[in-house]
Amino acid sequence: MNQVKPDVKTQQQTANFHEYWTVVLKRKWTVIAFALAVFSTVTLFSFLAKPMFTAKGTLLIEREPNFLSFEQAFQLETFNDDYFQTQFKLLQSRSLADETINRMKLYENAKFAGKPKNGAPADVRSDPVFRNRLFTVFMSRLGVSPVRQTRLVEVSFKDGNPKFAAEILNTLFDAFIDMSVQKKYLATEQASEFLTNQITAISAEIAQNERKLQEYGVDKNIIALSDTETTVIEKLGELNKALTDAQIALIQNETYYNEIKIATPDYIPAAISNNPLIQRLREEYVRLSREYSKRQETFLSDYPEMQRLKAELETAKTTLDDETKTLIKGAYGDYQAAFRKYQSLNAVFNRQKQEANQLNSNAIQYNGLKIEIQNKKSLLDQLLKRQSETGISARLKGLRTSNIWIVDRAEPPAYPSSPKKRLNMVLALLVGLFGGLGLAFLFERLDNSVKSSEDVEKFTGLASIGIVPSFSTDGLKKGYGDSWGKSPKKQTKLGKSLEPNSVPEATAEPASFELIAHFAPGSSYAEHFRTIRTTLLLAAPDSKLKTLAVTSALPQEGKTTTISNLAVTFAQTGRRVLIIDADLRNPGQHRIFKIKNLNGLTNYLAGGMELKGILHATDIPRLFLINAGPVPPNPLELLGSDKMALLLDELKASFDYILIDTPPILAVSDAIVLGPKIDGMILVVWGGKTSREDFRRAQEKLGIHKIKTTGVIINNLPIRDYEYSNMGRYYKYYHSVGASDKGG
Repeated sequence: MNQVKPDVKTQQQTANFHEYWTVVLKRKWTVIAFALAVFSTVTLFSFLAKPMFTAKGTLLIEREPNFLSFEQAFQLETFNDDYFQTQFKLLQSRSLADETINRMKLYENAKFAGKPKNGAPADVRSDPVFRNRLFTVFMSRLGVSPVRQTRLVEVSFKDGNPKFAAEILNTLFDAFIDMSVQKKYLATEQASEFLTNQITAISAEIAQNERKLQEYGVDKNIIALSDTETTVIEKLGELNKALTDAQIALIQNETYYNEIKIATPDYIPAAISNNPLIQRLREEYVRLSREYSKRQETFLSDYPEMQRLKAELETAKTTLDDETKTLIKGAYGDYQAAFRKYQSLNAVFNRQKQEANQLNSNAIQYNGLKIEIQNKKSLLDQLLKRQSETGISARLKGLRTSNIWIVDRAEPPAYPSSPKKRLNMVLALLVGLFGGLGLAFLFERLDNSVKSSEDVEKFTGLASIGIVPSFSTDGLKKGYGDSWGKSPKKQTKLGKSLEPNSVPEATAEPASFELIAHFAPGSSYAEHFRTIRTTLLLAAPDSKLKTLAVTSALPQEGKTTTISNLAVTFAQTGRRVLIIDADLRNPGQHRIFKIKNLNGLTNYLAGGMELKGILHATDIPRLFLINAGPVPPNPLELLGSDKMALLLDELKASFDYILIDTPPILAVSDAIVLGPKIDGMILVVWGGKTSREDFRRAQEKLGIHKIKTTGVIINNLPIRDYEYSNMGRYYKYYHSVGASDKGG
């Protein structure tokens, strides 16, 4: 059981593949035409498109050393991705692009920026629409690609002029380094300036207090202090020391606040860079920035996923900005608290000072000035140390040192980077082939015509008794062999009781497909009719199918040609065959057998003409014809008359098979009235043209009137469709050997 299932599955897969392959071969010209159209269009565009040159350069971005803290300067450096992602975003910032545009004066370059619209201001730099368009063009040509596992970044710029592209990229590098230097030392300069002002003010205050102390000691002639005075002065000294510490804390908090108040999501000062929450928010912001930049290379900005990422990026940036502002607000609060503490201690100190003045005003004031001077000097030492640290970083700006190095400056490229003609042509061919395959399957899906025996059985439940491929003169001659051009002897006698009229001599070559079974018995086309004949004989071995009518759903489906060739194949077996042209509205059998349509079935049914007057012998042995005769005004009544039934009964005694040509069943009801009088009805459909709906309606009409349908013949099926069907292998085989096979 386990072995059967895989075999069935394999057979199903093979069948599906065969169906797909059949559709591809059938619609091959659709595939080829679409592929050629896409290939030609892309190739033409590739050769006509203006070549673009891509200049490339490489930057090395190192982490900035922190000179604001000597302890951190000697710590082991760790690689934080957020810093480098920030640098990559700065390379694609609008401010850097604007700086490069201004340095190169790209707004004056008509080839690069185009011309401003009518009515633009004289100075195009003040036109926001023009500037925005210029920035869009600039960014569309700029590319930034970090080198993985390194601190290198490759930057590229595209332009039609290779030298111009290299100049723009080198200018961008210079502007980026200048921006880095300016931004790097901005906060340091502000802190250094603040400390310098504080040191100057404290130094001046110390000098002034020292002068006061000296003048006060000389004026009061102060030499020593008593024990009571010593206790009061010591308490005063402690308050003064606490006041000094508060003043130091105030200055430190103010310094810290001044350092971080310029913090932004893209620039985090070293003073708060170690904050865990800030680090986490920065990492989230950088991650989203990197993901957005990566997907921006593939998707447009209005793509839903890009909109979502952009919203998340803005949210992360807002959160980081809010948290940074919170820290700034906290620092400002600490500064205010230190200021209030300083004011409080200062008030207590002043009260203690007044108390000491009551004991020994002169001594306390003297010692107070002395302690104040010492505390000021201690504060001055702290500020000088801090200034020396910030001064190192500030003085480096003058040397224009930077953590960004140009590894490779841009050189004019020797070859264009686009269009990539070979790649475009290969991709166009692949896209064209796959697109053509899609069209082929789409057309096959939309085609609702009857195309195979499977369609016949699937949509009506009827059996297909044969397929006749489309006729072509070239294909016919290839399959004729030695039988081409030979004319059989003319049949002259019908029997003892019936003598047919004479007929003119047949032509040597057929002008069409109508009698191919006679003129080319060795062709593959004739073999198809012999196959249909064999199927009918096997279906009724005891000759129960003696009278057969042939009809179709609609006109022009080949029933007349089918019945003439089918009659020839029956006659070739040695049987006596009669064709009755019962299509009284549009007769055609007389033209096929080249008989004048004078005395025929209409004359017999409507008048008193005898049967032997309407029987005609043909050039084909044992094949006879009753032509339709003049077109009557009442064909339906004539065919449904009792005289027609008596005629068929009389003819059955003299002929082995009687084939009746009837009008289309959906157009008129002539075939329906003949149904009860015959042994079976054959339905002819035009392969690839007759719709499934019309075919089904014709079958239903026969079923409603309980007319026995012997089978369906698919006529005029295109060779390309027939070759790709399950019987195509037979056709190819027979086509190759048909010249030597002659059959009767």
